[in-house]
Amino acid sequence: MLGRNHAYSANSLDDPDQKDCHTRIGAPKASSSPKRGLLGSNQNQQTELLNDLTLALAAGIGPRTITRLLSRFANANEILNATPRELLSVPGIGNKLIDSIQNAKKTVPVAEILKWCERNGCRIHSKNSLDYPTYLRQVEDAPLVLFHQGIQDIETSPAVAIVGTRNPTPYGCKQAKRLSEQLSEAGIVIVSGLARGIDSVAHQACLDSDGLTVAVLGSGLGQIYPPENRELAKKIRKHGALLSEYAPTQRPNKNSFPRRNRIISGLSTITLVIEAPRRSGSLITARLALEQNRDVMAIPGPISSEMSRGCHELIRDGAKLVQDVNDILEEIPGGHRAPRVSHPENSGPATSSLRRHSLTDSVRKTSGSPASEMIAALITQCSPVEKKIIDAIGPEGSSIDNIIQRAELPPQNVIASISLLEIRGIVEKSSNLKIYLK
Repeated sequence: MLGRNHAYSANSLDDPDQKDCHTRIGAPKASSSPKRGLLGSNQNQQTELLNDLTLALAAGIGPRTITRLLSRFANANEILNATPRELLSVPGIGNKLIDSIQNAKKTVPVAEILKWCERNGCRIHSKNSLDYPTYLRQVEDAPLVLFHQGIQDIETSPAVAIVGTRNPTPYGCKQAKRLSEQLSEAGIVIVSGLARGIDSVAHQACLDSDGLTVAVLGSGLGQIYPPENRELAKKIRKHGALLSEYAPTQRPNKNSFPRRNRIISGLSTITLVIEAPRRSGSLITARLALEQNRDVMAIPGPISSEMSRGCHELIRDGAKLVQDVNDILEEIPGGHRAPRVSHPENSGPATSSLRRHSLTDSVRKTSGSPASEMIAALITQCSPVEKKIIDAIGPEGSSIDNIIQRAELPPQNVIASISLLEIRGIVEKSSNLKIYLK
């Protein structure tokens, strides 16, 4: 299987021009103030999210630049208020980016963006918040903020990314439909990019199987692309989720699609490529998955098919050849075989929440050992910081703020550790964002 330690270099993801999102939304209005519901009730968290949003949408500031800045400064607030001399100490930061950072509070139309989100049932997740996708948080250049419409909890089960050509053959469509349906019926979340071709087939097949699908856009959530997928996007918004790192009204450009691919692979434990010619955006997704230490699989096609040439090269270089759904499921951690997820017809973006399915649930059912003994064994392997966080969780669950206060640790450390504890099945997050010991 093509996975860890395979050397591939992806196209540059740094610093695409984002100025379009500022010119189309309009100038920010100082009198506008967001409702508490969108940003939460904690004043410090509200301020932190607004600063993250401002920095993330500053013109010319890409995810890798933000990563470098955050290696030098503690948070977005420090970056936005840094002096030119302090900013120049960060590699790759010059006078143009310094101007963009120092003028961001004036140029990024935060108030208008928040109004759009209020009107359109869109949540904003900061990388520093507890509701940010756990798997994606592990990616070094994950977006600082995500715009999210649809089902609230998109991490009910492990996710598999299905990607491929925009011009598939009937064979490719058949394989995408078959595997998306079967994975959905096994409880796996299907992630793709809402593009024409394989992406659309995978999303639709997942919906037809009553599964959960996540579409990551290369444009803002208010600029669905391609236009013919607007109806599909509506269905996904109701029975899945739409995600984007771009301001709601930003249109796609030549940089935005390759850049969004790291989110598709970053949300997923496995990236499956179905029909990809040699020059294909799907191969960028596969290479990014490798850089993120995720597994890559591919469907073989007819040996003479140009549409499958990229898949054949991936298989030659070590990607797992997939013939049926079991080839994928056997690589899911914990031997995952979850029941089908159902979505009621009246699910809405603000109220829908699916209970998270922990990977350890499957292990518990087959291990024959009591769950409490398994959790106790896992806790013995925790770091001192993780044990301090566990001790801070009350018997009836605790909010993240209470845990931070009781553990007396920096918020970033607590949030990151809770994410890791959640992956290992030691704690779980409820729909009201309380943390519970399992």
